[in-house]
Amino acid sequence: MAGKYFFKNDIGVPEIKIGTKGFVCIGAEPPMDHPHIYLTMGDKNFKHCLYCNTKFVYEPALQPEYTNPPNCFVGHITDINELMHEGYNKDNDA
Repeated sequence: MAGKYFFKNDIGVPEIKIGTKGFVCIGAEPPMDHPHIYLTMGDKNFKHCLYCNTKFVYEPALQPEYTNPPNCFVGHITDINELMHEGYNKDNDA
């Protein structure tokens, strides 16, 4: 499902390997995020974000919650909806 998983690129790497072909790129953590863009890879195994130009590469060995490099996974769509409803506060992240 496109948009089920959210990814970020706070560390500014040119390429992130992910374990899903449908996802959302938010750029960086709020409040420095760009518009959240829903992307799908289709028949290809990569997709560039139109805002931050990060290249996302499909790696079938990865679970959707893991990335290479690590720490680029933000959350699931239900997690993000809860954050937006409650108001995002980075200091509350554990």
